[in-house]
Amino acid sequence: MAGLGTAAKADLFRPEEGDHRQSDGDPNAVRYYEQARMKYGKKKYPEALEAIEKLLVYDPLHAGGLLLNAMVLEAMGRYEESRSQYENVLAKHPTLSQAHREFGRYLLREEQSLQSAESYLLRGLIINPQDSFAHALLADVYIRTNRKQQAVLHLEIAFRQPVDDLRYCETCAHVLGRLGEGDEEVDYLRHAILSNSENRALKNRVRKALRAQEKAKKELPAIKRVIQRVWS
Repeated sequence: MAGLGTAAKADLFRPEEGDHRQSDGDPNAVRYYEQARMKYGKKKYPEALEAIEKLLVYDPLHAGGLLLNAMVLEAMGRYEESRSQYENVLAKHPTLSQAHREFGRYLLREEQSLQSAESYLLRGLIINPQDSFAHALLADVYIRTNRKQQAVLHLEIAFRQPVDDLRYCETCAHVLGRLGEGDEEVDYLRHAILSNSENRALKNRVRKALRAQEKAKKELPAIKRVIQRVWS
């Protein structure tokens, strides 16, 4: 397994030829796109949608704007609209790896459609094999479908280039928690992400997510006992 370096910032999308030229595009589109990203990051979703609406007036095919639109709608719980927008951006930008990844994540998280999620994640990885977040999500699919060795493999690939994205950290922690402890290979992966990475913030995020998962595991039996007492 390769050593872990400083985590990279997660790009919302990776431009492909013909998808989007942010650098030489309409300056108004660029301005509204950055504004929408900022509002999305601050969870000000109605304001993000407003900025995206203005952006799409100047550039109706803006790949990042279309993808962000789907993600904002998802965050607001408007799932039918969100799904439709993911399909829309993929129809317009079929080589946009991030769109495949985010739709795969949506299918995994919101619809628990494991087979479809796997399909879209794999399509995204064909376009961009170095997408660490996509590898982590695919590991999550594999651990949920009892394919442990494949989960371990993709988690290892995901760790090679850590991503400074809370969703990535939580996904890695979830997979590690599902893999359990005691397995030499799994313990090595856990040690690698927590000890070998130079990015302190990333390690802290993973530790926090792991602690939350362990706490949930401990609380679950207690909840079951309460339910049994109430209904027995």
